[in-house]
Amino acid sequence: GRAGCDSASWRLSYRHMATSVARQSATRLLGLPLAEDDPVRLVEALEAGLPKSALTRFKRRAGLADADLAGLLRVGARTLTRLKGQASGPLPADLSERLYALAAIYAEAERVFGDSATALEWLAAPQFALGDKVPRELMASELGRQQVSAVLKRIEHGLLA
Repeated sequence: GRAGCDSASWRLSYRHMATSVARQSATRLLGLPLAEDDPVRLVEALEAGLPKSALTRFKRRAGLADADLAGLLRVGARTLTRLKGQASGPLPADLSERLYALAAIYAEAERVFGDSATALEWLAAPQFALGDKVPRELMASELGRQQVSAVLKRIEHGLLA
């Protein structure tokens, strides 16, 4: 009875805390003070567009070349160069959402593996659990990000060696 309820509420609390840690890390990767504890405000901030500095910061923290970042964000290399070169104005909303989603996966990998170097190494190497695909190469699509996240969760819970 009561013990089961406490256990269920603990699991829910733990999931929320783990999600919050991953989200906070995503903002750290982007160098942003977003209101991630309030999903409505986060959505509003993404719809308004992230500052262009978030692109450069994420690129540097993730160790990505311009061409790799452009591919992950599904924009042309010239578009990315143009966006980075513009001094003012935020990123478009769709690009802001994709950038945040990528940062969240990178942050999740850092949390699971305990450090940035190991996370970056894992994201750049073929993984058996992903059909020997490179996680980073799958992350340009929402479905690919979901698959990478699912494998990270399995690793975190000891379901993959």
